[in-house]
Amino acid sequence: MYCRVGLRNWLSRKAAPSQSSIFLDGSSASLPQNVRAYAKEGYSENPVVFACASIIANAAASVKLEVHTTDAKGNKKVDVKHPVLDLMARPNPMQTWEDFATELFAWHRVAGECFILRLPEKGKAKELYILNPDHLEVKPGKGTVPEAYEFSAGSEKVRYPVNQFDGTSQVLHIKTFNPNNKWRGLSPLSPAARSVDIHNNGSRWNSSLLLNSARPSGVLEVAGTVSETALSQMREYFKKAWQGVAAAGNLPLLTGGTKFTPLSHNPKDMDFQNSMSDAAKNIGLVYGVPLPLLTMEASTFSNMDAAQERLWTDTVLPLLNQIIKKLGQFLVPLFENNGNAQLAYNSDSVPALEPKRERLFKRMKEAVGGCLLTPNEARAEMGYAEVEGGDELMVPGTLKPLNAAEAAPAKELVKAMRASGYTAVEVAEALGDDYGVKKAA
Repeated sequence: MYCRVGLRNWLSRKAAPSQSSIFLDGSSASLPQNVRAYAKEGYSENPVVFACASIIANAAASVKLEVHTTDAKGNKKVDVKHPVLDLMARPNPMQTWEDFATELFAWHRVAGECFILRLPEKGKAKELYILNPDHLEVKPGKGTVPEAYEFSAGSEKVRYPVNQFDGTSQVLHIKTFNPNNKWRGLSPLSPAARSVDIHNNGSRWNSSLLLNSARPSGVLEVAGTVSETALSQMREYFKKAWQGVAAAGNLPLLTGGTKFTPLSHNPKDMDFQNSMSDAAKNIGLVYGVPLPLLTMEASTFSNMDAAQERLWTDTVLPLLNQIIKKLGQFLVPLFENNGNAQLAYNSDSVPALEPKRERLFKRMKEAVGGCLLTPNEARAEMGYAEVEGGDELMVPGTLKPLNAAEAAPAKELVKAMRASGYTAVEVAEALGDDYGVKKAA
C-alpha cells in the first residue's frame, strides 16, 4: 500500500519513463509489549496515560492505614499502635507512606505488576523498597509457585529464592491477571496500546502541521528523470522555503517543467480531533477513570462528584483491597503469630465517598425504623461495634423493643370497652391477662 507524502517527508522515489513522483510506503506499528516501552511511550509521553495512572496512584496513596483485630465475640477493633504501622509510615529513609504508595500504585498501573523488597533485621522487616519491574525476572517453578526472583542492575544480579511450601520470599510480587503469562502481570497499556499510538501520533501530526504553517502535503512532478543529487537539492530547497513558522506565506518558484500538485485536506484530516478524542476515551475506559476527570469538555459541576465516587468505588477501592491485603500478609506475620491482626485502610477518611456513606446511613436508619433490621445489624453494616440491647427489632413510630410494645396495654381500647358496658373481668378475658389489662382497667 502506498500513500502520497509531502515535500517535508520525501523518503523514496518511484520512477516512470516520462516523469518522477515521490511516495511513502505506508506501514503501521503498535506500542511494543515491554515495561520499558510502556513507561516511556505510555506514561512519560502520553498525557492521558499519565493522568490516569497519577489520578489512581494519588487517590490510593491518600488513604490512612489501620490494623484491625477481632475480640472473642467477633467484633472488630482498630489498633493504631501496631508496629507494622510504624514501618508503613516510613518504609525506608527516603520515602513516607504517601511517596511509597504513589510509586507502588503507579508501577502497578503502568506495568500491570509491582515488586516490593523487604530488608529484614532479626526476623522483622526493617525497610521496604519498590523495585523496577523492568529489572526483575521471575524464574518459573514446577507448579504455581515461582522458583525465585532475580534482580539485575547492570552486570550485577541478586537472586531472591521463594519458599516452595508456603510461597514466602523477601520479594512480594503483586500482579494483574495475564492469560498469556502466569508469571507476569498484564499492563493496562497492552489493551490500550492502539489508542495510545493514535493519541501520540495525532499529537505529533498536529505539531508537524504547526511547524509547517499548516500547509497540506503535495506531489512534485518533474519532466524526465531526476538524479539523486537533484532530488536532494530540491528537498533542501523546499524545506527552507516552506518548513517552519517563520516561512509561512513564502512562494517557492518552480522552473524547468516542474509541477507541484497540493493534496487538499479538510478540517477533519487536519487535526485528528475526533480520533484523538475517541482514543482518550478508550484509554480512560481501560484504566477505569471517568472521562469528566480527564477532560474539561466532559466535566460539569453536576457530574464531578459522581465521577469521583465512581472512580473510588469501581477502580481505587478494588485495587486497594487487593494490594493492602497482600501487603498485610507479607508484613504482619513478622510482628505476631496469632494471625488476628490484618492491615487495612480507613475508607471513612475519603471525602469522595461521603455521599455513599450518607446513602448507607439513610438506608440503615429506615431499615431499623421499618422493623427490618436490629440496631446492631445496621451498625455492623456501617462498620460500627455492637451496643448492649441492640439485638431487638424496633416498632415503627415508638422505636421501642417489640416485646415492650406488646406488653403495653391499649388504654384507649380498655376505656372504650368499659364505656360500652363491659366489666373489668370481661375486658381481661377479651384482651388477655398477660397484658396487664386488669390493672389498666
